[in-house]
Amino acid sequence: MTDVFLGIDVGTQGLKGVVIDEMGTVLATETAEYPTATPKPGWSEQSPADWRRALDRVLAALVKGRPDFTFRGVGLTGQMHTTVVCDDQGQPLRSAILWSDQRTAPYVDALQQTYGLDTLLGITGNQPLTNFTLLRLLWMRDHQPELYREIRRVAVAKDWLRFILTGSWGSDVTDASGTYGFDVRRRTWAQDWLEQLNIPAAWWGSVAESHEIVGTVRYGPAGLQGVPLVAGAGDQEASAVGTGLRPGDLGLSLGTSGVLFWVLSQYQRPPHPSIHAFCHAETGQWHWMSVTQAAALSLRWFRDELDPGATYQAINDEAATVEAGSDGLLYWPYLNGERAPILRPEARGGFLGLTLTHRRAHLARAVLEGVAYSLKHSFVTMNESGGVNPRRWVMTGGGAQSALWGDIVASVFNQPVDLAHDPGAAVGAAWLARNAVLNQSDRYPLTVHAVATPRSDWVATYEDGFAGYLKGIEQIIPLWERTKT
Repeated sequence: MTDVFLGIDVGTQGLKGVVIDEMGTVLATETAEYPTATPKPGWSEQSPADWRRALDRVLAALVKGRPDFTFRGVGLTGQMHTTVVCDDQGQPLRSAILWSDQRTAPYVDALQQTYGLDTLLGITGNQPLTNFTLLRLLWMRDHQPELYREIRRVAVAKDWLRFILTGSWGSDVTDASGTYGFDVRRRTWAQDWLEQLNIPAAWWGSVAESHEIVGTVRYGPAGLQGVPLVAGAGDQEASAVGTGLRPGDLGLSLGTSGVLFWVLSQYQRPPHPSIHAFCHAETGQWHWMSVTQAAALSLRWFRDELDPGATYQAINDEAATVEAGSDGLLYWPYLNGERAPILRPEARGGFLGLTLTHRRAHLARAVLEGVAYSLKHSFVTMNESGGVNPRRWVMTGGGAQSALWGDIVASVFNQPVDLAHDPGAAVGAAWLARNAVLNQSDRYPLTVHAVATPRSDWVATYEDGFAGYLKGIEQIIPLWERTKT
C-alpha cells in the first residue's frame, strides 16, 4: 500500500483530481468536464450540481479504482470568486455566478462613490472589482430580492464541495480575500464592514489558514471516509504552492486567465486599483495578483473558431512559421472584458493590422504575442512605484508547456523565464494536505523543466509591438465607452 494525498480542483472547464505520494510524485489524475452558461453578454454561470456529479466521477476513478492507495489527506482548490448562495441546509438557491461574470460593474462605481477608495482600501486592502463575491450579493439583493431573503450561507466553489465532503462550512484566507468582506491585512472577516452593509459574516462561516485541517471526509468512496481535509486555497495560490514560489519570485501563469503573482513576506497596499493584495496559502505571507481575463482562453477561442480540431501543439507549430511581430498584426485579449490593468468590463478584444498577406498562422502568433503584451502591461502597472524586482521569473500553466510561448514571453519582458511543469492547482492542494498531515510546511516541490531566454532578434520587435499595443488601447477606449450598456 502507498500513502497518498488527494488534491481536488474545481476549475472553470472541469473538476480535476490528482493523487501524489509523500515525495510529490503524481501517481494518478482524473478530470470531468462541465458546461458554462452565458445567459446574457458578460454573464457566466455554472450549476453546482454539475460540480458534484463531476466530483463523484473523479472520486470513483481515483479512489474506488485504486485499492493500493492509502489516502492520508485531502486538499481543495478551485476557481476564485465564483459565488454560491445557499439555504440553511447548504442547498444552492440558484446557479453559481462565475469569477469572470461582469454584471456587477455598476456596484464598483457605487461603492467607490459612496465610501471613497481610500476608505475601501483601508477596510479590505483592495479596490472593489466586478468579480468579488460581496458585489454579487449586492446585485442579488437589488435584482433577486425574494431569493436574497432565502440566503443563509455563501461559498465559493471549493468551499461548497468542502461542505459536501465534510459537512463543515467555512473558507480559507486566500478565497476569503477575494470576497470583499475580508480584512486581508489582519486575515479575518471585516465584521464592521459587513454589518454596515447588513450582510451577516455568519453566511461565510469560519475562516482558516490554508493548511489547517477543517474536517474529515464523510462522503464518497469508503477509501476516503475519515480522511482529514485541509481548508485549501484559491486556484492561483494553490498553483503557487505547487510550483514552489517563494517571496521574491514572480509567477506568470498562462492558464484560462493570465496571472502575475508576486509573493510578499508582509502585507503591502497594492500599487494600482487593478492589483489584488491577498493572503497567500502560506501562513504569514501575502501576494499581489494581477489578472487578465483571457490568456489561454484566447488560444482556445482561436482553436474552436478558426482551427477546429487542431491540437495546441499544431497551432504552436503553425505560429512558429511566422516571424516575431506577426508582420504588424496586433491582438488584444479582451474577449470577456478586462480586469487588469485597465479595469474595463466593457473592453472588447480584436485584431488590428490585417492585410491580404496575413494567414491563419499570423493570427495564431498574434494571439500568443497579444497575451504576452497584456502580461507586460500588467507588470508595468504593478511596478509603477518600483520595488518589484523579481529574483526569479516562473511561468506556469498550460502556456508554460509551449516552448514558443515561453520564448515570446521571455523576449517581451527581456528576462529569462523558468518554465515550470504544469502541476496545476490540484497538485498544490494535495501538497497543502501533505504538508499539514506530515507537519512539513517548509517542503516545496521543484517543477522547473526548462528556461526560456530572450531572443536577441525578437526583443526590439516586441518593444515596438508593445508600444503599438498600448497606443491601440488609448485609441479604442472611446469606442468601448460608446458600447457600454
